[in-house]
Amino acid sequence: MPFLRPVLLIIFLVFFYGLHSFSQSKKESILVKKYSPLQLKADAEVLKKVTLAMHPAIGIYNSRNFYTKLFDDLINELNDSVNQKEFRIKIKLLIDEIHCGHTEALQSKAYYKEIVKHKHNYSPYFFIPIKNKVFVLASFNKKKDTLLKKGTEIIEINGITVDSMLRYCKRFISTDGFNQTGKDHYIQSGFNSFYHSLFGRPDTFTVKYIAGKTIKTLKYAAFKTKSIPNIPFGSKTDSLFTRYRKAKMQYKYLDDQNKTLHLKIAAFSRKRTNKAYRRIFRKLKKNKTENLIIDLRNNGGGSLENSYNLLSYLIDTTQTQTLRTPLKSYPYKKYTRGNVFFKLMRFGFAIISKKRAINDTDNFIYTIKPRKKYHYDKKIFVLINGGSFSASCLVAAYLKVNKQTVFIGEETSGALEGCNAGITPYYTLPNTKIKIRMPAFRIVHDVSPKITGRGIMPDHVTEYTMKDILNKKDLDILKVKELIDAKK
Repeated sequence: MPFLRPVLLIIFLVFFYGLHSFSQSKKESILVKKYSPLQLKADAEVLKKVTLAMHPAIGIYNSRNFYTKLFDDLINELNDSVNQKEFRIKIKLLIDEIHCGHTEALQSKAYYKEIVKHKHNYSPYFFIPIKNKVFVLASFNKKKDTLLKKGTEIIEINGITVDSMLRYCKRFISTDGFNQTGKDHYIQSGFNSFYHSLFGRPDTFTVKYIAGKTIKTLKYAAFKTKSIPNIPFGSKTDSLFTRYRKAKMQYKYLDDQNKTLHLKIAAFSRKRTNKAYRRIFRKLKKNKTENLIIDLRNNGGGSLENSYNLLSYLIDTTQTQTLRTPLKSYPYKKYTRGNVFFKLMRFGFAIISKKRAINDTDNFIYTIKPRKKYHYDKKIFVLINGGSFSASCLVAAYLKVNKQTVFIGEETSGALEGCNAGITPYYTLPNTKIKIRMPAFRIVHDVSPKITGRGIMPDHVTEYTMKDILNKKDLDILKVKELIDAKK
């Protein structure tokens, strides 16, 4: 039937062009989408301009010329098309050179929305680094016996030695100054995610581990999941603590005589802290408590107002803190939001503090006065570690000059002299849409303004072993008890 030929031809052409149009309209996954060198260079140029125009760390730990060259070198090497993940890795390596823990490069919203939909390959073992070594902490598959027991030392994963892995992973963790304990701390809790993000997600894992005096090899399959299950480590949560949930703090007495109170502050919340402090310090005064433990371990910071409030109960003399900025408004405003809020903050700082202009920089000097009512003037123990950062280091720095205060634990990841924060807008790069967190103020701890590049140091250093972690020991609290007992 000859008349069918043109009909079949039309059907074929409609199907072919429909299929072609469908394939063209099918959106390329942002996880693999590559950006041209021109697009990448344009994004890097925006990042360079914004950073040099506003970042408070420029000139603190390295010169402006140093950072100009650093950005120029990055821009010049962007000669190949790469995806967002690969470009973000390059940016994060550069950001580490700024030595600011408040500066970060985050994946775009679209990238995040896409990646959380998928299940990814993970090792069924939860690894934990301790002092450049890696151990097995737990197995995600609790129903089956595991060949790798808790506490087993791993020396190689898929042909890469663990010490090489750790060195590389730490380059993607930014801390204030030249601090390393912060990097150690965050890699300890995040190694399993870092490993898979930086070294791939294979279907099988081959690990070398120490078994007695021999080295053995084990090959096992990966398991798929959207995210790694939470594996808590460290001392157990004590149900005897009195909790202020919104204020993110809790306390309990360590003895029946109410001589020693342990106050844990998980973060410096903006909610209901005044009432919590008033009740706690009133209790200290009523019970004539001789020892106060302020636990700032894993406290990543928060509200400056909260920090000042706590210090007012503890410091003996009036102190000041200075927030500096040369900015009157955000530079390159089309890449960010919140400029009005920034101006309102500047206005608010000028009201609650003393404003002093030095050259092009505005200095907002805030006065912290000791309270008379419920003021605590007895022995203070401050617990710190690599997770103590930002506002918790503000408190630690001002208590460090108090002769009644003893510090126990690890060096903080926040610097002794201050940090870059106050307010941290996000800049969106025009092509990749990567979001850059950029501080607007330099916060100076006036009690120790000298640039050290180091955190607050403990008077007594505690070092945890794998055995301590498996046994959930709290070496810092044990040290406090030892020091108190030695005074009796």
